[in-house]
Amino acid sequence: MDKISDLPKIILHDILSRLPYEDAARTSVLSKAWHETWSSFPILVFDGSQGGHMLWMDRKDPLTIQENRRKANSFLKSVDRRLVRFHHHGFAIKEFNLSMMFFHPRFMPHLVDLWMKIVGESSSIQVLKLELELADCYFGCEFDSHAVDNYYYLPPDILKAKSLTELVLSGKIRADKLIVNHRIRFPMLRILSLVYVYLGHEQALEDLISGCPMIEDLVLEHCVGLENVKVHDLPKLKSAKFSGFREIHVDVPSLEYLELGNGKLEFPCDISIDKCRNLKVFILEAVSSVFVSNQWLRELFDKFPFLETLELSGCVTSESLMISSSRLKVLSFQACLELKEAKIDAPNLESCRYYGNSSHMPAAISFVNCSNQVDFDFGFPLESRMDLKRLRAFFQNIAPINVMVSLYLGIMRASSIVFNEDVLQNVQVPLPRIKELRLSVAEKTEEFCVLLINDLFWSFRPAIISLNVRLCSRIFLKLLLEKLRCNNEEERCCSSSQMKCWWHDLKDVKVRSYPEKYENISDCEALLDSMPLNFSFPALRLNFQLEWDSLHTSLSGGVPASTNSCCIEDS
Repeated sequence: MDKISDLPKIILHDILSRLPYEDAARTSVLSKAWHETWSSFPILVFDGSQGGHMLWMDRKDPLTIQENRRKANSFLKSVDRRLVRFHHHGFAIKEFNLSMMFFHPRFMPHLVDLWMKIVGESSSIQVLKLELELADCYFGCEFDSHAVDNYYYLPPDILKAKSLTELVLSGKIRADKLIVNHRIRFPMLRILSLVYVYLGHEQALEDLISGCPMIEDLVLEHCVGLENVKVHDLPKLKSAKFSGFREIHVDVPSLEYLELGNGKLEFPCDISIDKCRNLKVFILEAVSSVFVSNQWLRELFDKFPFLETLELSGCVTSESLMISSSRLKVLSFQACLELKEAKIDAPNLESCRYYGNSSHMPAAISFVNCSNQVDFDFGFPLESRMDLKRLRAFFQNIAPINVMVSLYLGIMRASSIVFNEDVLQNVQVPLPRIKELRLSVAEKTEEFCVLLINDLFWSFRPAIISLNVRLCSRIFLKLLLEKLRCNNEEERCCSSSQMKCWWHDLKDVKVRSYPEKYENISDCEALLDSMPLNFSFPALRLNFQLEWDSLHTSLSGGVPASTNSCCIEDS
């Protein structure tokens, strides 16, 4: 007997709220009781993000346009029916999430206005998320998708939602007239996010923020018409993200997390954040007006004595940097192309990430007065065998040598890798031991895949190989499984060579998989053979746990092998 179905609706709704939304929807077919529970579930999510995209060649095709209109009408009717039913029966609405990539400025505003009225009048509404993108030629009638007159005007009905704790607006939405013509008051709002929304001017932002004094998390990105951001008088603010503005002034002592960026914009950005003395996390992305030098770093750590995380992405830096901080725990460099050398003096550092570029040599990284438990995550695009030789040299120069290293290698499709055994004679042992090697290789050339597999195992000794089957080509999967199968030595015998093949060091392979369970390589090969040639592989992750000869995998000096991880993806 199903005793769960007899529980009060409020408890059943709580159970559904803890499930992924798609799984929660599937419960409606279990029984009549579960259908009724789902029918009154107060979290409403309408995802129209898959529409709105069409090929340029189909933009005037009558059949495509007709099908687009059918899909859009079906989506609009499903949203309308459910909201009207909720309103008619007086069902509570706690969360309303609408994403629509085919908004039409002439035919749809009245519908969205009606939905906003129903949501605004719900006394229990806590979360409102609205994302709208203009349809452009989706329905066969073109209009200017950048003209603000075609944006959706946010109606005053949402001002009735005094119980809102989270407001997220994204896309072609105008909020300026609502703010100018009405007094904004959301006394319980904790999260406010505005992305690509039209605000018009600074006063609109100030009026909006002044009516939301309890904000803890604020996101402002590329708000149309807004060039300068000034944030103050938010005593509860803990996290903020700003991107795409000429001036950013933040005077909030309570702030702990700050992310600043210019996106793809090249204009300089004037930044004033000195009053944020309690900052713990600072992320700076592609802000050309900031030059990261040793002096800049010293001033940064002086201004923010509690800083624990520093992430620099696409920043202009000195060629040589000295990072010294007693509190720093996380440090990240990504696409900082001018950087040639970094010395890190941070005794409490736990994680360091460096992601380079295929056209630039990786920076030389050394750790001074750091724990040997630092997790060093390194990324470097792989284009040829020379890259792997440079990579081996890079790891040999990391100081101290027992720093735990993660490795990301981007495999360029149709890369030129020449397998030359004479080069391998110079491979030094012990080789770096990799904790996890995550592979995603779309290359379909058998010769390339064989060379790639051999090249990797000659260079590194992964403890785990992890595969997302859907992201790998059939030929690569087939060859890798063959290479890892250790029961047919004649296929890979190297008796004619003066040096042993890498697989002679491989002692054992164990298989783990998710979500389906496969326990050995033969099971995996059977799965591969059962799939039609033109079939898309299922969402399956395979893990191979590898045991290597310790003579060739441990580090020198008696120190246990470092736990490294490697991710390889086709780009």
